[in-house]
Amino acid sequence: MILILEPNANPESTDYRMLTDQLDRLSGISYRVHREVGAEVTLTEIYLIGNTGALTVEQMQVLPCVEKVVRVSEAYRVLGRHKYGDDRPSSFEYNGVRFGQDTLNVFAGLCAVDSPESVDAMMRALKENGQTCTRMGAYKPRTNPYVFQGYGAKCLPYVFELAGKYGIRVIAMEVTHESHVDEIRAALKATGNPAGVMLQIGTRNTQNFELLKHVGRQQDFPVLIKRGFGITLDESLNAAEYLASEGNRKVVFCLRGMKTNMGDPQYFSSRSTLFESAVRRSNLTHWRGTVNSANLSFPAF
Repeated sequence: MILILEPNANPESTDYRMLTDQLDRLSGISYRVHREVGAEVTLTEIYLIGNTGALTVEQMQVLPCVEKVVRVSEAYRVLGRHKYGDDRPSSFEYNGVRFGQDTLNVFAGLCAVDSPESVDAMMRALKENGQTCTRMGAYKPRTNPYVFQGYGAKCLPYVFELAGKYGIRVIAMEVTHESHVDEIRAALKATGNPAGVMLQIGTRNTQNFELLKHVGRQQDFPVLIKRGFGITLDESLNAAEYLASEGNRKVVFCLRGMKTNMGDPQYFSSRSTLFESAVRRSNLTHWRGTVNSANLSFPAF
């Protein structure tokens, strides 16, 4: 069950303390508070965890500070599309770009940043075609340990400076370690914050739960999380729920190809088959969605 509080609910107010006191007395139920601080409005939601079946919507609706009550109907408590009373917004805006189920944002760019010249050429082409988003791979996990794995923090200054030069608003950038978030934040500050960054959780880290928790706790950057190519869709959706449960609800779920059981020699390299059913299944959530067309294959039968 989710309690949506009145806008700008003050944790120091008498009504707020009365609310938490009553929640503390609920037997067998714990709760987690999520606050989103905007420029003008602070939104607060409280997630009740435990056996809430005996609680009625009417009973919780009259509690102090409570504006609306949502009965959870899906396993994805925070990001799920719930059947009863769930009219929470399904979009967010970041650095002047809106992400929602009714918008289309193209992240053309470099899988791995290899030189300032390549970045300049790519971003110039994006500007000429009216694009404001891109992908830039500074940290690249590779299956083969001897393959180029990116320049890491060394390339961040010129990537961000060129983004500012060409009016790129949002850069999707994969992180594979907690320290990468701090490196990105420091490089942005050093270059005057010329662009925004959407942190990307790659398919190999979909079940790196400590990384998911760390990225979820920060709210400076939205997050794009890819579907794990070797796990079920439900497991991938729950991985994204880790981000939201830690506080960051600005999540974009990326569908990509996954491994199949096509073990015959002619299908040896077909590890990236996209299943259309996964796109329909993702409608169980109100997350923003995307498809990674660079990691797909369509074998002929």
